[in-house]
Amino acid sequence: MKGVKGSETKRLIREAAYKQFLTKDYNTVPLKEIEKSLNLSRGCMSYHYPSKQELFIDVIDFYIFHKQDAKNKFKDISHTSLLEFIDYYIKRVEETMDAMKVYLIEKEKTNITRAYLNLILQAEYFYPGFNGAFNEITNKEIKLWERIFVRAVETKEIRSDVNPSILALTFRILLFGKCFQDALVNGLRIEELKAVLYNQYELIKN
Repeated sequence: MKGVKGSETKRLIREAAYKQFLTKDYNTVPLKEIEKSLNLSRGCMSYHYPSKQELFIDVIDFYIFHKQDAKNKFKDISHTSLLEFIDYYIKRVEETMDAMKVYLIEKEKTNITRAYLNLILQAEYFYPGFNGAFNEITNKEIKLWERIFVRAVETKEIRSDVNPSILALTFRILLFGKCFQDALVNGLRIEELKAVLYNQYELIKN
């Protein structure tokens, strides 16, 4: 990989590792296969990532914490209605899933939703402090939903007797519950997720 800048080499290693960690257990991911796919020497790999755990941590930092941080995932929503945000949220989920599909290793025969949830479960064991960091980005997204619901009450888009905090948690749970259910079959069904969230909206709108 002569002539490739160090930052680009690191990006390519991270991307190749992401494909492996998505579809294989951490302990079975072969660094040699990553090196071979990128035509890297062991010295080059070690220079950027002295250990498999450091490589795994970088993968999680970028593909989960960076990608899923609400400030990176959503545009300015200061004037967005609840219904518009639901539409936008579903679109972003669909775009995220479509973008991740290219990283699946076809011979592993798994769906991207299952692969992604498995990656999160592995991070709990191999990423020090993962639970706290993951809860932080989850809470940021729940707070974002809560602000949307508060404004929807203020603009009379939804009923005034609802609890924005509970609604925010409900919508987040609906997404994760749907992801878990669909992970066991063929992956997240976007149209069904849309129907579920729209139904919740109909129950609370004015």
